[in-house]
Amino acid sequence: MHEQQAQQAGTAKYVPAGSSVYECPECGMAIAVGEYHPYAACLMVAGCHDGATIREALMAVFEDGMRVAAEKCRNSGSASIADKIESLMRSDAD
Repeated sequence: MHEQQAQQAGTAKYVPAGSSVYECPECGMAIAVGEYHPYAACLMVAGCHDGATIREALMAVFEDGMRVAAEKCRNSGSASIADKIESLMRSDAD
């Protein structure tokens, strides 16, 4: 399964067989197979060399996007979708 996820992400040639972590060839950051790793993360690693800081920053962007999406759904009358988004956000926080 990990190899399939890696192939979908275009990173299969960098993932050792049986491994669940690989190193991004661009920035050297250790990444779990299937983990989202945008090019912006490579730029952040080049600047600070701290994967934990980068994950925290990207998670903040993701959470803000989810809040905005829920608010837009609620404002357009799709309260049930907004409730589902907010429920997902709460379950991710646990």
